[in-house]
Amino acid sequence: MPKANLHEIAPETELACDVCIVGSGPAGATIARELSRSALSVILLESGGDERQPAVDALNEIENIGRPRESDQWLVRNRILGGSSHTWAGRCAPFDPIDYEVRDWVPDSGWPLTHDQLQPYLVRTAPYVGLGIGADYSDDRFWAAARRPVPQPPLNEDLLTPFFWQYSKDAINRFDLMRWGPDLLAHLPDTVRLLTNATLVRLQLDRSGRKVRSAEVAARDGSRRTVTARSFVLCAGGIENARLLLCSNDVEPCGIGNRRDLVGRYLMDHPRGILAHFDPAASTEIRRRFGLHHVSFGPHSYRFRHGFRLSPEIQRREQLLNCAAWLDEEVMPDDPWRALNGLLRGGSRTMKDVRAVLANADVLIKGAADLAFRKRGLTRRLQALHLVGMTEQVPDRESRITLSDRTDRLGLPLSRIDWRVDENEERSLRRLARLVAAEVARMGYPAPRLDAWVERNEGFPSTFRDVAHPTGTTRMADDPARGVVDARCQVHDVDGLFVAGSSVFPTAGHANPTQMIVALAIRTADTLKERHRAAAPAGRHDLPAREVAHV
Repeated sequence: MPKANLHEIAPETELACDVCIVGSGPAGATIARELSRSALSVILLESGGDERQPAVDALNEIENIGRPRESDQWLVRNRILGGSSHTWAGRCAPFDPIDYEVRDWVPDSGWPLTHDQLQPYLVRTAPYVGLGIGADYSDDRFWAAARRPVPQPPLNEDLLTPFFWQYSKDAINRFDLMRWGPDLLAHLPDTVRLLTNATLVRLQLDRSGRKVRSAEVAARDGSRRTVTARSFVLCAGGIENARLLLCSNDVEPCGIGNRRDLVGRYLMDHPRGILAHFDPAASTEIRRRFGLHHVSFGPHSYRFRHGFRLSPEIQRREQLLNCAAWLDEEVMPDDPWRALNGLLRGGSRTMKDVRAVLANADVLIKGAADLAFRKRGLTRRLQALHLVGMTEQVPDRESRITLSDRTDRLGLPLSRIDWRVDENEERSLRRLARLVAAEVARMGYPAPRLDAWVERNEGFPSTFRDVAHPTGTTRMADDPARGVVDARCQVHDVDGLFVAGSSVFPTAGHANPTQMIVALAIRTADTLKERHRAAAPAGRHDLPAREVAHV
């Protein structure tokens, strides 16, 4: 795969391809790999390089005018080869069937796709996101896949249903989560050109405003290059996708795809925080059931986290949002597993780590037995055990991204973010907290103590922030009056311009978005292959790769 820094390419060099992909994170890397199996020529643009660069990080600066959000943008999005896979938590899960439905108690809900229509693409995500036993074992099917009996007593599934998040495992470094950068470099052929330190400045429409003519791209030194393509795909994330469309306003004054004032609206995330507290000293049994589980698949072991979600029945009955909760361990500073990890990595705490290991050898022995024989999470020395919850949001037109009056070093307006929360999100998580507390007590486990905001029926405390899942800003809908892209993820009324990533989600579900992002990326790649195949001359089964400037 030819790879070059954009500044090494002469400004007059023609950069032409069949498909230009913007962003090398989970969405962009997946589309590039899928297209690499066709004869299409591809240019993949990455704003960063192989290593983190402060000047590139600064391009993610935002102006926040809404609810407080994570201020360190590196924790939200990463301009580097592999994109935001550098800071993701590795948790994978599909959306629930109810997430796709039009729900009369959730304004502007409903996808133009069904769960069954997306299922074949979810199955294909497994190798991309590093899953061991398939793409969807998020309910009680987990126990059969893990070859273990279903534990008793069961949850009352009219109220709560079990949920399992599967953790990613990198295809190259089996001790890490999937990082799309190395995996991308290992699999792409010469038909894909990767240009690093190549920041998209704007897309340029033809005079009709119905077709993207070219992309203006800035090199590290600020100089510009032009890329032409038959199709463009924005894979720059939930904030940047909207910003780039709004900044591309030389032909359409309000920005591309924004004739109906929808680009940047419906910004959602996943409010997350503590719901209740368990006594760590009395938590062994509940952690064994509702904690981490390890499942061997082939030569490797994969982690699953067991948790709770509101049943579809109670969501409908009480008009609640989809939300989920799990146990979150806060380990002691002298936890021996933490100390052992420190010794293996080296560092300044060596003697403290040695003492912690020696003083807590019994914890290591119990933890090793749990891992090796019971296939559960490690026994740890805990100072706290929390019930943590995460909820979808009500789609809200006024929760949005617009352009700031301030600009970055390339002259682009910053993203101005006005993120909002709704009382129904607070009500749903309070209800979930109380149901979990009652259910675990009914099942014979020590009940947790509800957090103060739940006990007092208050709104979210200040500790509830976004969790780097910006969603919905270029939402999908069949009707252009309700969405920016159609069901194929093509921008309405703009031929050949596609958007990938969580920005196209009409609703956010409770699940971490990466697996869904990859499923839709695979589907978009199939759409692109079919689109270009249909444009091929009669008698041809695939398009030959166009000549691309050698980089």
